[in-house]
Amino acid sequence: MVEMHCHILSGLDDGPVRMEQSIAMAEKAAASGITSIIATPHHLNGQYNNEPMVVNQAVNLLHAELRNRNIRLEIRPGQEIRVHDNLIGDLYAGKCCTLAGSRYMLLELPFGHIPSQFPRILHELRIAGITPIIAHPERNRVILKKPKLLADYLSQGGLCQLTAQSFTGLFGRKVRQWCFHFCKENGFHFISSDAHDIQIRSFAMNSAYEQLERRFGIDVVQGLKNNAWSLWNNQCIDIDHGKPLVLKRRLLFW
Repeated sequence: MVEMHCHILSGLDDGPVRMEQSIAMAEKAAASGITSIIATPHHLNGQYNNEPMVVNQAVNLLHAELRNRNIRLEIRPGQEIRVHDNLIGDLYAGKCCTLAGSRYMLLELPFGHIPSQFPRILHELRIAGITPIIAHPERNRVILKKPKLLADYLSQGGLCQLTAQSFTGLFGRKVRQWCFHFCKENGFHFISSDAHDIQIRSFAMNSAYEQLERRFGIDVVQGLKNNAWSLWNNQCIDIDHGKPLVLKRRLLFW
């Protein structure tokens, strides 16, 4: 499996503090069947600033430790970039990077509002050849109340990633119900643990996939896994935007 959103690099954000904690996360990830992780420390969220060179150095250090300990897990660099008005300028200044060097970029909305410039930013990223992925939109209070806003962003060429623990109930019943309902009405493109540690916000891909398969069928689960591998390999993800999933005999088909 591919984890495309994970805070596994030590000392960069609110993930692990020490290298040993990063190693513990890597061991747990590998034991759960994860083979590939994109490290996505917070960037430009008002508290953490992790430019590409810093992220690359941290990835190289972690890779060296994994080889020394014979842990078979590949890590590639990325960022979870907070949406802000000067994001496009920062991109061209080399302060922002895509996921694993691909055409895909992970964007985080503030939890309490949606910046007025967000539609423009989505448009300009697409012009630059970058496909934006909206991280955990189910945790944005505005989108929780008005899910049509997210559907509109997806119709403009954006993709979205829901969090595995949102399906398992870590963020509450309301968020869990929202995720299942949005999946049924609109579909989504990626699921990821957004892991920060091995205690509370750990790897939960298997649990989330089990719940999705139980409700919607194996085809949906396989589609999500295929999307993650396409991202990892910088391949095009052929999604029919704005086309809702159809519930039929307990199965949802893309």
